[in-house]
Order: sequence, then C-alpha cells, then structure tokens
Amino acid sequence: MSWLLTESAFNPKTAKAYEGLFTQGSGYLHVRGSLEEHLSDCPQNIDRLRKPTNVTAERFPETKSKWGTYVPGIYGPHPLLNWELINLPWFLGIALYVDGEKLDMELGCIRDYKRELCLRTATLTRGLTWCTKSGKTLKIFFKRFASAARPQLFIQRVRVIPLQDTTIVVHSGIDADVRTNGHNHFRSVDFSRTGNNSLCCTVLTDGNDTVWIETCLLADGAISWDWQRDDRRAELETKVEIQAGAEFVLEKRSAVCTTRDLTNVTCREILDAAFQHTYEELHAEHCAVWEERWNRSDVQIEGDDTSQLAMRCAIYHLLRAHVPNDPRVAIDAKGYAGEAYFGRFFWDTEMYLLPFYLYTDPERARTLVGFRIRTLPGAKETAASYGYGGAKYPWEADRDGHDSCPNWQYADHEIHVTADVVYGFAHYAAATGEESFLTTECAEAIVETARYWLQRIDWRKGEKHPSILGVMGPDEYSPITNNNSYTNRMVKFALSLAAQVGPHAGASSEECKQFLHVAELLPIPRREDGLVLQCEEFEKLAEPRFDELWIDRSLPFAAQVSQERLYRSKCLKQADVLMMMMLFPKDFTEWEIQAAWDYYLPYTTHDSSLSAGVHAIIACRLGLREQAWEFWKKTCGLDLDLRQGGAAEGIHIANAGASWQVAIFGFAGMASALESDILTLRPDLPDSWTQLSFPIVWKGHQVRIDITREQCSVTNCSDRLLKFAVWDERGFAKPGETVKIPLRNHNPY
Repeated sequence: MSWLLTESAFNPKTAKAYEGLFTQGSGYLHVRGSLEEHLSDCPQNIDRLRKPTNVTAERFPETKSKWGTYVPGIYGPHPLLNWELINLPWFLGIALYVDGEKLDMELGCIRDYKRELCLRTATLTRGLTWCTKSGKTLKIFFKRFASAARPQLFIQRVRVIPLQDTTIVVHSGIDADVRTNGHNHFRSVDFSRTGNNSLCCTVLTDGNDTVWIETCLLADGAISWDWQRDDRRAELETKVEIQAGAEFVLEKRSAVCTTRDLTNVTCREILDAAFQHTYEELHAEHCAVWEERWNRSDVQIEGDDTSQLAMRCAIYHLLRAHVPNDPRVAIDAKGYAGEAYFGRFFWDTEMYLLPFYLYTDPERARTLVGFRIRTLPGAKETAASYGYGGAKYPWEADRDGHDSCPNWQYADHEIHVTADVVYGFAHYAAATGEESFLTTECAEAIVETARYWLQRIDWRKGEKHPSILGVMGPDEYSPITNNNSYTNRMVKFALSLAAQVGPHAGASSEECKQFLHVAELLPIPRREDGLVLQCEEFEKLAEPRFDELWIDRSLPFAAQVSQERLYRSKCLKQADVLMMMMLFPKDFTEWEIQAAWDYYLPYTTHDSSLSAGVHAIIACRLGLREQAWEFWKKTCGLDLDLRQGGAAEGIHIANAGASWQVAIFGFAGMASALESDILTLRPDLPDSWTQLSFPIVWKGHQVRIDITREQCSVTNCSDRLLKFAVWDERGFAKPGETVKIPLRNHNPY
C-alpha cells in the first residue's frame, strides 16, 4: 500500500488534482495523468489572456481536465508573460465506443473503478466495468508508462473483456488543438499517415522548435485502420468484434523528438527499436531503471503508512522531473506537471531541490548547478539591463537564463536568488568533496555575481557599513525593504567565497579585498534585545489583523486582502529569518533561534508551499516535537490534499524537496556538508515512527542510515573509512561495516 497512490472513485471535481498527482515522466518527456478517453464538454482549446498577478492568490479556470504534454526546454513567447513552457499535442487519446455510446467516466454507468499509480514502477493502471445503455457489460483495463529506459518512448496498453458478444469501435490519435495558459504556441501543425496503424504529427512552435510525435497501434490479428484528420487533430479508427469472455488487447506506442534533442534519432527509429521487444520486455527494462533509482533514494518510514506514502510520492516526482545529463534545463516550479509557473526556474533549484540530488545522486545534482553555469551569459544580460556590471541571476529564469518574471516586484527586488545560486555552488562542492569545482567551472559565475553586488550595495550618509536597499526577501509580502537579513547573509556568504576563488577567475587582489571588506561589514539587523530583525523596517509595519481579515483559513491570506495591505503589514508569506537560520545554524545561538521562532511564527501565513518544511526543520532543531510534527503533516500532505486542489495545477516540486529535507535534516538531524566536515546525525523521530532508514552519499561515500528509538546504525557501503558523529559521540566505520550507536543517552530533548 505504501507504494500505491489510489483513486478509488472518479469525481470530476478532483480530476485535475489526480491528473497532476498521476503525472508520469522520463525526464525528457512528461505527461499529466489525464484519462485516455477524455471527458465530455471539456475543450482544451479555450483562448484566454493570462495576465501578470500574484500566483498565490490567482484563481485558475474551472475545468474538469487539463491535458499536459511537456518536453523540458521547449518554450515559446507569450504576449504578456515573456517565455513559457509549451503544452504540446496530446497523444494518449484512446476512445472506445459500443453501439454508438462512448466510454465516459462522467456520463456512463461505471462500476468497480480503481486507478493507481505505482510509485515503485512509475506505472499508471486503471480498471473499471462499463455497463452500456444497450445492455453490454465490459471489463476494461488501462496501463501506461513513460519508459525510463527509452526516455523518448511512451507505452500504453488497453485490455477489453466483454461479457457478451460485442462490437467495439476504437478511435486513437493525436490532438494538437491545445493551449498553454490559454495561448496558442503552434505556428503550424501537419499530420501524415506513416503506415496502416501509425501516424505522425509535426509541429512548428512560435519558439522556432520543431516537435515530432509518432504513434503506432498494435493489436492481435489483421486489423485495418481508417484515418481521419482536420487542421489540429488526426486519428485512426477501427471496428473489432469480440466474443463474450474473450480479450482484446491494444497497445499504443508513441515516440517524441524535437530539434532540441541531444541526439539525431527519429521517432520512427525509436519505434522500430521498440518493435524488437514485447510489451512485457519494455516494461521490465523500465522497471529495472526505477528499481535502481529507488535503491539510491528511498526513505523508509515504519509505523506510519501515511507518512511513508507521502514521502515516496515526493521522491517519485523528484526522480521523474529531473532531466538527466542535460544542464540546458533545471526543474521548473511545477515539476513539469502543469503551467502555473510557466515552466520557469526559481531559487527553488538551489534551496529546495539541490539537496535531495546532492545526497542521493550527485551526478543529477551536477546538471542543476551546470544549468546556472551555462546560463551565466543570461545573468550578465540581466545585470546590464539594470545598469550594472557583473551577473544578476533572474528571479524567474527561462531556459537561457533570461528574466521572464512578469511582476516587477519580484524581478526588480527579489535579488537574493543571485546569492542563492552561489550558495548552491558551494553546497555542491562541499557535499561531493569536489572543492576544485569552485575554482574551475563556476569561478567566473561566483566572481561576476560579486561584481554585481559591489554595484548593488549603497553607502548611506553617516553610516560606516554598506547596505542593500529596496529588496524583497523570501517573505514576498514585504516588497521593498532595507537590509533584509536573509539577503544580507546570503550576500556575505557569496562575497566571501568570491574573495577566495577570485584569483582563479581573473579578479585582482584589490577586487578580492573589496569583496571581503563588504562581506564583513554588511549588517544583520537586530533589535536591542538581540532579536534578529527580518529587515530594518519590520517593526514599523502595521499589524496584520488576522482575526478580523483572514475570515476563511482554508484559503491564503493573500486571497482575502488586497496586495497593498499585504505590503504594509507584518504578515509573512513564508519563513524568512528562520530560513536564514536553517541555512546558517552556526551563526545563531539556540536563544536567538527560539526568539525568532516565537516572534515571527504568529505573523506567518504559510501562504507559500515553501514555508511549512522550513518551520518543521527549525522545530526539530529546537526540540519542538509537536510543532515539528504538525508542520511535517502540512509539508508531506500538500499535493495529496485534494480538498485544497492538491496538484491540480502541477506538482509543488520544491515542497517535494522540502519533504525529503524534513525527514533527513529534521527528524534524522543530519547536518549539511556546509555545516559539518563529517557525517553528523542528531536523530529524534516522531512518536508514530518506529524506524527511519535511508541511503545517502556523503562526500563520495555510499552510506546507509537506520534509526530507531534505541539506536542509530551507520553502514559504510563504500571502500573508504567513514568518519561520523551521532549527537556528541564520534565514530568510524570501516568499508562494509555497520556501527550502532545507542540513542537513549544522547538526545537532550
């Protein structure tokens, strides 16, 4: 059960949420979990103009279903919103008709319905019994997967077993009459019939990419397929007579290629290679790849099936959404499962996503930091557009690193992302042990961002320290503030690192001294009693009046008040000072962290999906076990909460990364490689968890951690001696050795 996400009854009100949750992908290709036969009265070609707005409070169109076919890197221009990930033609369509009636989950008489996504094998299945109006009864089973072994191949299978002699009519094809955020990105669409049982769709996008999708239908016996087409759709059609109790099996194999591909293989070549194998063989090789992925990353939780399933759901989407061996793209904010954030890349990459890959599969982490290195020219252009030298990484980056943020508040003022990128570089180097990475591949990017910071700071009259003015920190409800603590601390980190690596990127000794001088003098604002202030002005803002204005706590605060009220009130969208303290724990005493918790928590709305995870980790570090548990439940259950929309507009992929971090950095208490030179654990499991086990990679060591209430076991799976610490006890594990540390006398809480 802890591997299966199950929809036990179809409900059009939750269909979109399941579509997002059931998204399948190979890294190269991602497809939402929409029904093969689609729903009636649910067009996918509605034109609308989506305007710049606060996405947190944005209301999306009420539709029962939203198709989604995405190839990372295929972008197009929007008339108002710059560049966005394009929703490509829907190729999974398979419609079944009996006596003129179409299978329809909403209008038909359906029994015994169950749809399940097996996270372990990344396979989506659906079973049902269809009772037609003409008196026929059919058992129907769907199964599909995006091949992990052949990333450009998608496989579907349908089995139909009628209880009476039945004639079914099958329609299956490709539908290019789709929109992206209400916008048409296709300059031209062309269809060709490539065989009796196959057809191809060729699309030229307004981003000047060509996309080919070829699909082929396989069934037992000699079946003749007719075809029909119009400007935006093409499909194959056949009629099959099935005897009572017999089984009709239809396979649909589809291949996708684009002009952005790193190889020159064609759709036909992909399909021809797949034709050499049976369905069972293709599925087996796919499952083998996923088994290897899970061996590297599975977090096992005993005693709590709900947490276990949520944890695996998060890891599944983290594994699915990553594009292997392609630093030309990162992971967009909806995990290639929806269009709410236009397929763009945020600070999520470094803060929420990178750690999972760093400590489970460093090669995957390299593509994420590689994306920032590759897009340095775009960051330089962004800095120049503001009149600065150096490099300013954009708040919302497109595939080339250009700023595609439609809202000036974020684009102009949420500048901490530039330092976050450098933090990500340093985290990669520390976690992998590749210290030379900082002085070689990313040295130029580090120095160019430092040059930007030297021009972005201000020296106010009468003050002996520099300031960073007019910024938006992680709390996006305080838009233009001075000396935001999180931003300043990140910049201090980035400038200090630039001073170290500068000589390797052509920075003069005088320039490096400037980097270090500014880093040392940038202030972290504090109140007289020592409380770390979010920014200089925070205490002068208005009280938020939550009891009066936040009427419906099931909705974001931002959805119930105006933006100008948000911007003048003491209301936090997400962790800000606490986020800084999570990343730089050695900078602050326990008293300072507790004081920040007590002060900022009552003002925090948690309107952002990024908030609960940080609070859970801080609560773990403070020994606030009940609060940690409550925030964990909010974190891990976000996409599974169908009542609140869940993943209807796509996966909250940063929150998926946060879920992993809460388990590893929170309940297991693992210190990051930037915090500790040796593997350090301070475990404290929730009451309902009897065991927490997970693999990690620590500076090149393959390690297995097993934590119970009584002990913490560290298994060294590498060929080198491993140093580690569990609470205050240090130890060594020889290659292949498991060392067990009792916990009863170590946990101070």
